[in-house]
Amino acid sequence: MRNNKKILITGVMGHIGYRLAEKLSTRHHIFGIYNKNKNIQKIKKLRSYKVTLIKNNLENKDQIKRILKKYKIQECIFAAGVSHNSLAKKDVNKTIKINCLSLNFFLEAQMNGLFKKLIYISTGSVFQNIKSSKLKIFETNWASPNSIYSLSKRLGEKILETFFIKSKKRVCALRVSWVYGPSLITKKIIPQRGPIPFIIYKLFVQNKKFIKFKSGGNFAASYTYIDDICESLERMIELKKFPKPILHFGSGKNYDNFYLSKIFNKIFKNKKVIFKKGIHPWSNDSTVRGPLKTNYNYSFLKSRFSLEQGIINFVNSLKKREKV
Repeated sequence: MRNNKKILITGVMGHIGYRLAEKLSTRHHIFGIYNKNKNIQKIKKLRSYKVTLIKNNLENKDQIKRILKKYKIQECIFAAGVSHNSLAKKDVNKTIKINCLSLNFFLEAQMNGLFKKLIYISTGSVFQNIKSSKLKIFETNWASPNSIYSLSKRLGEKILETFFIKSKKRVCALRVSWVYGPSLITKKIIPQRGPIPFIIYKLFVQNKKFIKFKSGGNFAASYTYIDDICESLERMIELKKFPKPILHFGSGKNYDNFYLSKIFNKIFKNKKVIFKKGIHPWSNDSTVRGPLKTNYNYSFLKSRFSLEQGIINFVNSLKKREKV
């Protein structure tokens, strides 16, 4: 049953935005902004959840104000953005506009009382010079962006930090990394998405019994199940203010692809996943870095899904969708 919160999610057709709208729509009135998305199935699905969809590119400050006022928005989750350096370097102007300037519009609107709180979805990619995959990365670690994408996300964070005290601690950036889960599967290898969406596509959409990679076994990442992030964001929505301007959400542990294949082979006895030594292609546009870990023992940042349970849930979710 819904309560009275009116929550705006920007980037509602993206991976996190879409899943978040699905999860929150049973308890809140969700408004979702999207731009140039032609996925009719996603649009129909969100409308079936009573999500109010708004087509807008976020580049017009006055339009943003009109949307916030018209729908009397109370909370905002800024999940829009150019999501990886492979995309960001192709259009630097667009990247800066979405990841920084549009965010600034919303921060100004929050300061002017148009809504209560804002959460900005940021990334572990702002740490580019921490090369060890075993070294845990905390909020107190010095950010070291050196790509167009990571620089734009770090600039977004810095803009938000300047608003933190002025906003009465009601704006916050949540850094996440290597997110997997419904409804993201990939028909081809997309390095920045990690191997899980591709493996699940091959094994459970194409129903392959066996998949072998020529390399990639040594690549390691701190895979984070998307429902853990959604649940944490929902808990953050209920806070009156945020304790810090930037927080980390992650397992605090990296898993290499050799370990990942063992999990798939253990869970699904009739399937087989094999990796050979190496880190490519998963490292083509990504720095192999340590896992995100929070400095703080906040209850709203707790996760409950192990990597094994997350993969099981992901596969089960896919099977349920096929039956509908």
